[in-house]
Amino acid sequence: MIRKKIICLSFLIIPFISWSQEFKEVMRYEYKMTFKPIVGSDIVKNENVYLDVWDNSSRFASEERVKFIEFVSDEKNALFRRESIQAPGGKTSGQNWVIQKEKRSVYYYSRVGSSFLKTVESLNIITWDISSEISDYEGMKVQKAMADFGGRSWTVWFTQDIPLIDGPYKFKNLPGFVVKAESADGDYLFEFAKSEKVQTVLKYHNYETATVISVSELKKLREIAANKSLKQTFAEQGVKVLTYDDLNLEQQLNKKQGDPDNYIERL
Repeated sequence: MIRKKIICLSFLIIPFISWSQEFKEVMRYEYKMTFKPIVGSDIVKNENVYLDVWDNSSRFASEERVKFIEFVSDEKNALFRRESIQAPGGKTSGQNWVIQKEKRSVYYYSRVGSSFLKTVESLNIITWDISSEISDYEGMKVQKAMADFGGRSWTVWFTQDIPLIDGPYKFKNLPGFVVKAESADGDYLFEFAKSEKVQTVLKYHNYETATVISVSELKKLREIAANKSLKQTFAEQGVKVLTYDDLNLEQQLNKKQGDPDNYIERL
């Protein structure tokens, strides 16, 4: 409601940037992600997420995030890239992170404010306890594994019926393909739905310019952003806010924004 009452004056010079990218064929594994997006809330959201695999690499991102990358990478949409320039990484209603696995590393791309950031971790960052328990998932033979990671306890089911060593999010170093992953607190659930070959854009211009930081630095930046007011955030984006002496609005603009996001990892 605050934003509707604010008059903002901003000036932005948008240079011409050639962002056209080549579409590449990948094998896409689609999951349904069921999660609670807000800390302490019972609101539950469903979202399609894609694991795109090619050569010895993979990318995991929300359906909306992938569509956004494809949209801004198309030359035909050059006039509609203002948001992407203003807020690197862009903003969609879906999850705004992207995970890429290559060789021995996991790259996690995310946004804090207007900054586009990248952390680098080992593919073997998760230590799994593989159980002898066998079950069935959609006609596939699956095996159970458990791990504590990112402040949550996880149970996953993996199969060798799909000849791939990968899975949703950062779940990788298991002897099979992860078809289901669930946090013990019930906040996150990934369920494999289907696979198909598709054409998509893999290179995104902001990947090349993302600031590389450590996981601890990412946590600190989130804390700093949560302690900023909406007025401070506008000012950093070059936006001038006119409240016309509305004291109530001024107070709301000067309140700390906080961070209600229920992140998968509690850094």
